Amino acid sequence: MIKSYLFYLFLILWTILFGLLLLPFLFLSKSNLYKPAYLWIDGIFFLLKTICGLTYEIKGKIEITNKKIKIIASKHQSAFETLLLFKFFPKAIFIHKFELFYIPIFGLYLKKIGMVSINRKLKSKALIKMMKESKEKILQGCSLIIFPEGTRKVIGSKPDYKPGIAALYKEINCDVLPVALNSGLFWSKNSYKIKPGKIIVEFLPIIKKGLDKKKFIIELEDSIEKGCLKLNY
Repeated sequence: MIKSYLFYLFLILWTILFGLLLLPFLFLSKSNLYKPAYLWIDGIFFLLKTICGLTYEIKGKIEITNKKIKIIASKHQSAFETLLLFKFFPKAIFIHKFELFYIPIFGLYLKKIGMVSINRKLKSKALIKMMKESKEKILQGCSLIIFPEGTRKVIGSKPDYKPGIAALYKEINCDVLPVALNSGLFWSKNSYKIKPGKIIVEFLPIIKKGLDKKKFIIELEDSIEKGCLKLNY
């Protein structure tokens, strides 16, 4: 645990320092924020590797998915995949809970880049707002990343895929890239301990546009859960 606590200490210091140094970027175009954000992420990956002994590997048809796919639906087991997917896909935008905007310093950058938020208190209005903003982001050339279960899941817990991803798939009428991973083996939701090893992130076969919502959500869940099951053991 000592190494894990040391990592979190350096993570906090790195984030505060970097966040303060980049404050002038908040007055520039949001396109100027991506490269500094990638540098911040590289710093975190360096800390994970040198302090915790945690590395990663990407599997799948990287050269294809990086250029063509606009909707990415990923399993969510730790903070790691938010960092990796943001860096990997061009002009990445997340759909996340509204409360993240309130995080000091970090929330300012989320707003500046233009992340799509969901205020669950608004219920149906939140879904309508999310659909509208997501379509706008796609038209602007962004890659839209969504966690279909809405939150981090502990390995072995029952899948809980929300209807929002199916509605988004149908409304935007776009192919979807499922993503499986095993980050929860090393950086679990319910523990501060970060274990050494190698996180595997795998891009699975693309789900083509045109399916009905029910068939799509079944195919998406089946693809991601089977992919994760292979990686978790």
